[in-house]
Amino acid sequence: MQIKKPTITFQELPETISPLDYAEWRGIGENKAREIFNSKGFPRLQGTGVKQLADKRAVLLYELGLKPEEKQEVLKEIAKQII
Repeated sequence: MQIKKPTITFQELPETISPLDYAEWRGIGENKAREIFNSKGFPRLQGTGVKQLADKRAVLLYELGLKPEEKQEVLKEIAKQII
């Protein structure tokens, strides 16, 4: 497997990301990104039809592998910053 260099930073990602955005951020191929998007537990947005979309913050939490209670604390902090 050839490792690519990421071409975009987390901050540069749009709020809602596609497998292509994810691939650019993680430095992986689009097929691998789609495989990850379809994996069990990946935080894809529901109700988007055939489009594969995810919130970039939820994806970051998924990538960090936080426990549910840790995710709750992080989400509370994010909500404070948004409000």
